[in-house]
Amino acid sequence: MAGVTAPPPRKKKSAPQDSVGLLMSLVRSLSQSENVKEREEIKKELEKNFKECDQNMDRLIDTHHEDLSSLIQAFSKIYTRITGSREKIKDIKGKLRSCKSLLHCKRDELKRLYIEGVEQKQMLALLEQIDTVKEVPQKLHGYIAKKHYLHASEDLVNALTILEGDLSGVEALRELRSELQDKKEQLHKKLVEELQKHLYIKSTSDAVRTFCRQGSARYSARGLSATKTSGVSASIMGGSVFGSVLGTPSRLDVSGLGRNTYQKYLGSPARARTLEVPTAAHNKDENVYEDLTETNPEENSHHYMALLVESLNILGRLPDAIEEVRSQMESEIFAIVGRAAQHVLDSAYLQDQSQQQNTPRLLLDLLQLTFIQFRCVVQAHGCVLGSLRKVADSASQPYGDLQLYTMAEVWSKIQSVLQEVLRGYLDMEHASTNQNENTAKFSETDALDVGLYFAKKKPVRPKKSMFRFEASRHAISMDSYLREQRQFGSLNNLDQSTKLQETKHELVCAPSAKNITIVFMPLSKFIKEIEDGLGCQCTLHEFITDYIKKVFIQEVQCDMAQRVDSAARSMDALKFVTDHEMLKTLNLQRPVLQSACSIEQCVEELKGLSQGLPLYAEQFLTMVVAMLKDYKETCGAAYRDIVHPESEDKRVISATWAKDEDLNRFLKSLPNWLNLVQQQDNKVSDHEETPEDIRARNVKESEKLIEMVGDTTLPKYEILSDVRQLKTLAHLQEGLSWLAQRTFYMATCLPTASLRTPSLSENVMDIPPVSENIVQSLVAISREFEELGELCLLVLHLEVRVHCFYYLIPLAYQDNFFCSAEDVDTDVQVLKLNRDISAIEETMSVSLQTKKFKYIFEGLGHLIASILINSAEYIKRINEFGIKKLCRNVFAIQQNLNNITMQRESDLIQARLYYEMLYSSPETILENIMDQGPKFSELEYINALSLLHRSLPASEQQHLNKQMYKLKEIINDTVRV
Repeated sequence: MAGVTAPPPRKKKSAPQDSVGLLMSLVRSLSQSENVKEREEIKKELEKNFKECDQNMDRLIDTHHEDLSSLIQAFSKIYTRITGSREKIKDIKGKLRSCKSLLHCKRDELKRLYIEGVEQKQMLALLEQIDTVKEVPQKLHGYIAKKHYLHASEDLVNALTILEGDLSGVEALRELRSELQDKKEQLHKKLVEELQKHLYIKSTSDAVRTFCRQGSARYSARGLSATKTSGVSASIMGGSVFGSVLGTPSRLDVSGLGRNTYQKYLGSPARARTLEVPTAAHNKDENVYEDLTETNPEENSHHYMALLVESLNILGRLPDAIEEVRSQMESEIFAIVGRAAQHVLDSAYLQDQSQQQNTPRLLLDLLQLTFIQFRCVVQAHGCVLGSLRKVADSASQPYGDLQLYTMAEVWSKIQSVLQEVLRGYLDMEHASTNQNENTAKFSETDALDVGLYFAKKKPVRPKKSMFRFEASRHAISMDSYLREQRQFGSLNNLDQSTKLQETKHELVCAPSAKNITIVFMPLSKFIKEIEDGLGCQCTLHEFITDYIKKVFIQEVQCDMAQRVDSAARSMDALKFVTDHEMLKTLNLQRPVLQSACSIEQCVEELKGLSQGLPLYAEQFLTMVVAMLKDYKETCGAAYRDIVHPESEDKRVISATWAKDEDLNRFLKSLPNWLNLVQQQDNKVSDHEETPEDIRARNVKESEKLIEMVGDTTLPKYEILSDVRQLKTLAHLQEGLSWLAQRTFYMATCLPTASLRTPSLSENVMDIPPVSENIVQSLVAISREFEELGELCLLVLHLEVRVHCFYYLIPLAYQDNFFCSAEDVDTDVQVLKLNRDISAIEETMSVSLQTKKFKYIFEGLGHLIASILINSAEYIKRINEFGIKKLCRNVFAIQQNLNNITMQRESDLIQARLYYEMLYSSPETILENIMDQGPKFSELEYINALSLLHRSLPASEQQHLNKQMYKLKEIINDTVRV
């Protein structure tokens, strides 16, 4: 601050030598100086300094005068008191000398009194010990009743120490000594029992309570989802027993379970005894108290177990207790599984008595509840081991090298129990029996008659009881009552129902190898916890891995091979199709082969296995590829059996045409095929075909087929005359087409390293990325299925047309069109053609989708019309009755096709008009062409004029040539116009 002045600096005190030196230098300067004036100045300066010094001394004396006076007075008082104290001490010394001399005179009497006092004191101490020991049994009873085992152990050990020490010779205390020895043994058993209860029951009670509280919501949600899918439909539509693994499993809220922190109990030294024990984290600086005022010592389980360990240490039975814990560890863990299974069954029974029991989902609940309890048990063992290590590290422990169990042993026992439990639920004994069944049956063929093995045996009738009481009202009521008591009553009395030591428990679901798909994911997470805790690979991991690789995958392969063999390779595999209920489930419009559904079901199950066992997805998908390839070969063989029933030189002409690359490419380039493909891909066509476009397309196809057949009459073996074969082809086509779509969709859902399916990325399976070869194989198989299905559809399309050639071409070579009025009925060949077309239509309408059915029969009328019109070239003669007969043939076919295609079939009308034109003379025909223009092609007019010429016996060839020449001129003039 500006208004405050700083104090002057304190001057340094100069030592006497400095003052003397200063004075000598002053004298030296005066003696050496010759100038009087300078000497006078030095003198004046010296005098001035002496004067200032005197002033300072006076000022200091005035300032500290009072302090100096009080100091002198205090010194005087102290001196006076010291002098008085010396006099008193001198007087006391004199009195002590006189007392010593007097006591020396009575030394023997004092010694006698001292010895008597010591004896009396020892006798009083022994009497007090006897009284204390006599009260110990009663105190023990009170301490044990209140579970204050630390006080009970200390009092008991102290009492036995006294009885075996100073009071060992007292015969009157023999019974008390024996009683306390028994009490010590009983207390040891009680402590071990309490320790076991808190390790395996109390530590897991919170998990059981939470499970029971959450049971209602869990089972109600599952019951709703379980009723939506059932049977084969769930398997095919992705809801198989394996696909249910993908559902979100139920989770128990275990936050804070078994994690009670240590509490510090404060009290007076008379009521509390302290003990330093490590916590689960081995905190050596934390004390644990046993407060006698505590009404529930078990509330803090970790603190309570630490007290139990110290009590056992005080009893000197800690090694025995450790050995008992080690020996009973496996049976106690088995008991945990048994109690968990009973809780799961009771919860399922109380929530839904009909649907929830005996389902694989209960096994998942069992494992989740068991894993939670195992974690609590491991944590409890960690707390106990912390207390045991504290005792082992103590310098005062009398056991020497105390052999403790380790956490690795705890995890090992847990893994051993889980392996035994999984053996039962995975039906491993039955699986191993199946593997050795074949070798076991014929292992002793030398000693046994093999014929006896195949001999017909008398069937063994299962023994049936006449009646049972299990379904009676009384039995049901008792069963429900007992379940409710276990469910709710056990929550408050866990310690009374927890002495189960059985290694077997009631199964929550039927044993099956497929249960591995339910438990694999939670097991994998639990195994990871074990390996993180141990720092190495655990035996449970090896057990699960060996089971899946050596047992489960082989069993799946055998099962799938048998199912594929029974579904696809039986004699009637192509005769059975899906029923109406299955069609609804699959959302299909037409039935498909049952074998295709079976294959798809197997694929879905393997897909579910890939999701349930994601680490082995590659192997299951490899099975899928192999299965689909095998089925593709089976379908190809079935197709070849239909279209090549006999030798190679007798082939079905429609199949030969369908395999012809040029014709195949030509048919697939036509608009009707392109429209069909767009409809299958759920795409809308860019433009609709006009009647002119349809006619142009039909003309192309008809001309191509007529060109390939020519005037050849087809033998019967080149057509598929059996409609059942066509029906089989239709079912095969539908099945292959559907299976191709399912296979391609599956390929797009598989994750790969590059994930090249962005449009379907939301449907990608939750499995590790698979190799590109598998995806490419599935896509290739899908394409092969599609190609074979397309081939079947083309065969059906061509077969109908081949039937038309087969029945209509021979008509032209018959000599029955130059007939009488009585012979004008429809030809038998036409009637047979109509019957064939109707039978095919009836079969295809229920076997193929509408768009495919339309593709088969669309354009058929134009082909028939073209065949009939071109037949005029091969008819020998015709009269008006023959023309009438031909028109009736056309009309019959037209009427039949109208009923099939629901269209007018204008091409057949054109064919009828063509033959009705033959009623006119050649001159009239030419005049009509000049007046109305040509309605048919030049070749068709030439064939008509030639037929009329052949039908008139008197007609000459020159006259026909003139008519042909005139026809050509008329056609040319019409074209020029």
